[in-house]
Amino acid sequence: MKPNRREFTLLGTSTLLSSITTPMLGQLSAQTSAPNDSAKRTGSQDDVPWYMRVRRTGQTNFNERDPQNADVEGWADYWASAKVEAVALSISTLVAFYPTDVPFFPRSPYLNGRDLFGECVAAAKKRGLRIYGRMSPDVHKEDDAVLAAHPQWFRRDRSGNLQHAAPGVLYTCQFGGSFTELQPAIMREVMSRYEIDGLYMNGWPTEQSCWCENCRKIGEPRSPEYRAALLHGAIELIGTYTQIATDKHPDNFYSCNLGGGLMESGLDQWELTRGALWYTADNQAREGVVAPVWGDAQQVKVARASMPYHPVAAVTASYSRSGHYMWRNVTGETAEAECRMAQTSATGGVIWYHHLGMEQGFKEDRRWQKLGREFLGWHAKHDRHFHNVRSMAKVAIIAAPHSNSTYPAPANEPVTDAVEGFYATLLEARIPFEFMHERDLWKGRLDLYDMVILPNVACLSNEQAQALRDYASAGGSLIATFETGLYDEAGKARADFALGEVFGIKKSGPREKAQLATSGQSMLPVYLQSLRTKHALNAGFDDTTWIAGPIWRVPLAPVADAPMTFINAYPGYPTETVYQREPPTDLPTIVAREQGASRFCYLAGDTDASFYRLDNGDLARQMLNAVNWTLNGKAGVNIAGDGLMEVTAWETEPGFALHMVNYNGPNAYRGKMRKLLPLGPQTVRMELPRDVRIQRASLLRAEKPLPFRQNGRIVEFTVPSVGAYEVAALEAR
Repeated sequence: MKPNRREFTLLGTSTLLSSITTPMLGQLSAQTSAPNDSAKRTGSQDDVPWYMRVRRTGQTNFNERDPQNADVEGWADYWASAKVEAVALSISTLVAFYPTDVPFFPRSPYLNGRDLFGECVAAAKKRGLRIYGRMSPDVHKEDDAVLAAHPQWFRRDRSGNLQHAAPGVLYTCQFGGSFTELQPAIMREVMSRYEIDGLYMNGWPTEQSCWCENCRKIGEPRSPEYRAALLHGAIELIGTYTQIATDKHPDNFYSCNLGGGLMESGLDQWELTRGALWYTADNQAREGVVAPVWGDAQQVKVARASMPYHPVAAVTASYSRSGHYMWRNVTGETAEAECRMAQTSATGGVIWYHHLGMEQGFKEDRRWQKLGREFLGWHAKHDRHFHNVRSMAKVAIIAAPHSNSTYPAPANEPVTDAVEGFYATLLEARIPFEFMHERDLWKGRLDLYDMVILPNVACLSNEQAQALRDYASAGGSLIATFETGLYDEAGKARADFALGEVFGIKKSGPREKAQLATSGQSMLPVYLQSLRTKHALNAGFDDTTWIAGPIWRVPLAPVADAPMTFINAYPGYPTETVYQREPPTDLPTIVAREQGASRFCYLAGDTDASFYRLDNGDLARQMLNAVNWTLNGKAGVNIAGDGLMEVTAWETEPGFALHMVNYNGPNAYRGKMRKLLPLGPQTVRMELPRDVRIQRASLLRAEKPLPFRQNGRIVEFTVPSVGAYEVAALEAR
């Protein structure tokens, strides 16, 4: 039986899945707005809460002086002109922005009888905007009266001293009562006074280290007992807060700051998201100055892998930020912000555009406003093409935050570099792909893809391994690297590969790093690879019998017809000593196997991570060859043209959409995009997932018709140019 709207709002994902039939799951997208797919296809909104269909939101954080001279009408006019559908509005940071009566919740000293929150709610509602309130429960103003009345609200260090987030600002403890007493009281007061549509909690849930009296009774911070208590408590609190929000109206929502990514944050994100209604991914900007440009797209994809049936909102900061350095009152690079919003849109996320301060953002530096008005306004104009029914990607990368966090990695390099290596490879190949969560490996999900990639997913349970074996037996193809499956879910080493029979491999020794018997070399030793047979995996390596190799390897037992084998390391300096000391080994670097329609490819080294860290051209070619051979022409989308871009393909409510996000610029791999370089013609051949006739096609950013040819399920067209972002929208009959 299909759940009604209130039941749907309160269902967790596990419960939701149990109410959906297997055939229906096969039709659900990675960004589905309701368990009833037929309602989605017809555009009906009757069966889903409002927040399931939102695609654009905005946020202006208040500072405590804003009540003094805030122009509420100007604020509301801007967000209405930007065509957002909802606005996040500050209920509290350290102070209240409305005349609260909740004890120990201080009002802004500049409020002076004003109700800034209420004025903004009224102005936004007058313009047809939804409002969800923003709260910050993780900090509280340092105040002697509060400390005397509620000393247990605050975190302590090992010596019993208060933990400060900033001068005069204290961290709150999840176990101390602030989360169970103060926050619910604020929520209930706000929900009773104002007609708002949801609540968002910033800065929580997160791992904490606290030695207050309550925490000492639980256990040592970061211990399994303490983390389990944090997780259990957070899940209970999320349920409480959700109930408060939805008691006001069944279509309201509650969202906490769930972060997202390829590493666990100390708390099990999969468990935290089981009962969540909305995923707020709040990284806002690239991390530091060495992060790749595709970070926002990756975060949305990973988040959707955790919550396939609910919205994922990704925050884009309009202000300037580089890691821990933030010019929060100054507009950042608009090319970077536009690229991030394009990534969110292309990967099926909800765009969340963010600035700080009503005075700073609306009087002093207004440069951020033009981009928001232009991009979001354009997005709203073509809104119907951004309501996705299902992803058309035929490739999935396993997102394995538990494995990444549990795996006894061999070096101090980031373990997620293996994923980044495949991400970069698939971008260069223009192959649409999704992420699949390691906890979601079951037939209904795996069968959505023709190829699944395991980038050094070292820790696999027996159940996960069996699901992948079943997938392979049923015709699916697999790529894996390095130590995939050599450990169980607890990080305990296995004697051999969990997927050894699938790939036809056996381990012959422990992992090894390229090294020499003597130390003190000024140039680090590396492996080389010897080309042994003619094979598609060796394509492009002309006029050579060897190529560069990875830094680490797992020795394998010899296999027949291995395309490549390792050449042991030898000195790189001085020049007189740079020569091969021994013949190539019989240790395979790559193993390829076919079984019916399935193809299996295993790379014995950390080729993916080495490629990403070191940017070696041979390793890049080897990665691309492995992907192309294993996928065997089943990408579904083929694009000929120059340039680096992220390609996603969706079945949408009107038909289909191909998104192309341009990553070409001098800062694609470092810092922030200051200027994007337009791409020239892109020739597209796209296979539709079902028999349907395309009625018309258009380029949404260029705002012009798109000539096309259709032969059965194959649609071909040429996109003349791609600026920052282009969407080819195909409307079906």
